[in-house]
Amino acid sequence: MDETQEAAKNSLLIVDDDPGIVEVLTAYGEPWGWSVAAAGSFTEALQQLAQHVPHVIVLDWELPDSDGLESIRVLRSHTTVPILMLTVRDQEAGIIRALQLGADDYVVKPFSPGQVLARCGALRRRGQDQSEDSPGRVAVQDLVIDIPRRQVRRRDIPMELTTLEFELLRHLATNPGRVWTREELLDRIWGDVGEVFDRAVDMEIARLRKKLGDPVETPRYIDTIRGVGYRWRDDPGPGGL
Repeated sequence: MDETQEAAKNSLLIVDDDPGIVEVLTAYGEPWGWSVAAAGSFTEALQQLAQHVPHVIVLDWELPDSDGLESIRVLRSHTTVPILMLTVRDQEAGIIRALQLGADDYVVKPFSPGQVLARCGALRRRGQDQSEDSPGRVAVQDLVIDIPRRQVRRRDIPMELTTLEFELLRHLATNPGRVWTREELLDRIWGDVGEVFDRAVDMEIARLRKKLGDPVETPRYIDTIRGVGYRWRDDPGPGGL
């Protein structure tokens, strides 16, 4: 099966109030096999999501009834579908915050339609790979990771994780003992988000450790391999908060 035939199974929701952007992405997407739907506002997008869940969402940062960060917060309470942000903002802090809240990738306007659709394809394939390769459930002492439901419980108490935190936890916990470099984790979890995010792994690991009650000095779950990266311990200790 070639790339175009494979893409025929994929559906795309473009959320943007600029008809020109919707038109060009639709014109490029449909010949590549994408089934494209569009929404000109965030309210309309939620209405469409109630009827049909796409494989990827392309989301404009500035909508008439919502800004990018609020849009991601709401979407992540409804769905785990990959989100590609379209933005004119190139400030590191704003984009990192968007990724922390659950966006999966971003493209700064003006952009190449081919690049946007290629990134959508990468997000779609990454989602397929994760669902096919991951076990359904990982239990480590008092920590339970329910992968299909994207739920985590510690000491039988639900944990609130961002999309990035969950994906990082899932990736590490399903590969115990395997050492991952920062570059490998960036490639596997973040995808192609640019060199500006070379510190993103350390930031997310720190946040994840805090939520897990896993101090760096006496790690229970995540080891730091100095000068290399991180690994999930294959012999989790009794420590923790």
